[in-house]
Amino acid sequence: MPTTTDFTVGALAEASGLTVRTLHHWDEIGLLRPAERSAAGHRRYSPEDVRRVYRIVALRGLGLSLDDVRTALEAEGEDLRAAVAAHLARVEEELAHTRDLRRRLRGILDAFDRLGEPSTDQIIDAIEVMTMSERYYTPEQLEQLEARRLELGEEGMAKAQQDWADLIAEFDAERVAGTDPADPKLDPLAARWQALIQAFTGGDPGITASLKRMYQEEGPEKASRGAVNPELMEYAGKALQLRSSA
Repeated sequence: MPTTTDFTVGALAEASGLTVRTLHHWDEIGLLRPAERSAAGHRRYSPEDVRRVYRIVALRGLGLSLDDVRTALEAEGEDLRAAVAAHLARVEEELAHTRDLRRRLRGILDAFDRLGEPSTDQIIDAIEVMTMSERYYTPEQLEQLEARRLELGEEGMAKAQQDWADLIAEFDAERVAGTDPADPKLDPLAARWQALIQAFTGGDPGITASLKRMYQEEGPEKASRGAVNPELMEYAGKALQLRSSA
């Protein structure tokens, strides 16, 4: 074992778990210069060099690049903290991308489960719906919607879809029959519509605003995947507005 005042490159490599080639590279780029060289040109590392090695290894363990490690070692106080904070921000951004990817993949698998052996057009349609949702909902809102979907489970989701289908059919029947949107017979239908919206959004005003914007910009037919046509949306909208302003 070498003395604390005389580490050769081989001894330091063995003690630190690094390779000699790595230590040579760090020397070449100026990250870890040995305190001195012998008459024969061999590197000799001091105790301070050894402490620097372990600081480098610790920072590399955080995922910092060699350039970031150099900056962190040269910095002091808030500058060092800023370097670590910047790296944390990058890690959190990568995690957000990973969550988005997980949500997309789960959505595609859900499409397979719902449709059995879906056609290419059906899979493309499912991807378009996910992409459209990501344009209007924030990542946090999408996580809330996903959590609510998981809470409902398959049976709960199927019931919600059937509830919507039944309500849309009843509302459209009144529209076709020429029922005035202000007619009291539409009161229970309007109440059910509001309740289903409440169940979907969880009462979150941000999610409600995102949903409304998606229907306005994409159109009801596309936003609802063909479940609601523009005429029905206008009719139901009038019925809901009359009751909200009453």
